[in-house]
Order: sequence, then structure tokens, then C-alpha cells
Amino acid sequence: MDNLRTAFNTNEKIMNHPSVFMHPSPQEMGVNECAFSTTDQLLFSDQTRTLCEHNSCGQFDATWACPPAVGSYESCVLKCLSYKNVLIFSTVADLKGRYNARGWQDARIRHEAVTARVAQQFRTHRPNSLVLSTEGCLVCDACTYPHEPCRYPDKLFPSVEGYGIIVMDIVIKTGLRYTHGPETLTYFSFILF
Repeated sequence: MDNLRTAFNTNEKIMNHPSVFMHPSPQEMGVNECAFSTTDQLLFSDQTRTLCEHNSCGQFDATWACPPAVGSYESCVLKCLSYKNVLIFSTVADLKGRYNARGWQDARIRHEAVTARVAQQFRTHRPNSLVLSTEGCLVCDACTYPHEPCRYPDKLFPSVEGYGIIVMDIVIKTGLRYTHGPETLTYFSFILF
């Protein structure tokens, strides 16, 4: 992680992307890699929602950040496509000797903290951007879903997969790396603007 890899999809025009990363730099915020692309390059599949419904992560119908609370598959796709551009960024955790549920959770907590920093910086330039991240939400100990509105909607980052996005597809298209070797874990977040 000494040198940040930044990939740009040179076949796409990124319209008015903010110079959000002047200071602090992505690396200073904890980003491993990042790329800009356009939302028409995102691949969507309702099968991601089927995976959500199987509830392997335990977040389906349990948080404002995941289905069904985020809206229908169709409404999520339309919302994403209402933006022109997308920033994709990753964090990587070295889990050697800790490749277990606790290590994964620690890596996710770190990723969400990085996402919050990047989102805060990004939203100074694009306040209406949509931030998507990992499954569930880590802001509150107990989510108010479904009985009361979210207490912190500005800190809520819905699930990328819950919105129907095939992460691996855009990662490959932008030249980012999906894996970083054995016993590592890569998380991705997206900011649509």
C-alpha cells in the first residue's frame, strides 16, 4: 500500500468529477485503489437481490441499509442511473493469521471508517451524491428499522449489492484488483455523482 493505484477508464468521459482528493489524498484516507467511471458501465442483476433474500449476511429485512428497506430492485437501478459518474474505491486487509470471522469484521469496520472519511470529503463537492458500501450499517448498535426512520441518514451507506450492482464486473472494467493474494480481504465502496 505504499503507492496508491488509481485507474481511470480511458474509454469513458467523466463529466465534472471533483478534485476531491487534493488533500487529504486517497492514501491518507486509507484507500487502496480507486477509479472513476460512468454509471452506464455498471452491470445490474436482480440475482444480487435473490442472494440478499437468502440472508447469508443476516442483514436482509433488518436494517435501513439493505433490502427491502432500500427499495425495489428496479427503483435502485433507476436511482443509480440518475447519476452520471461513479467513483469506486477499495480497502485491503491483510488477514494472515486472522483469516476468520473476527478478522473479516475488523476489516469491515476499518473499511466503513474509510468510506465515511471519503464520503465526507466527497460530499463537500457533491452534497447529493449516493454512497454505497458493504452489507448492513455499523453506525448504531440497534437499527430503528422498520419501526422508526433512520437516526443518521447522512451516515447510512446502503449495500452496493443490495442496489443490484455486480461489483466484480465494474472492478474488472476499471482495472482495479478484486483480490490481493492469499489471506487478504478486499472491500469496495461506490460514490455515484
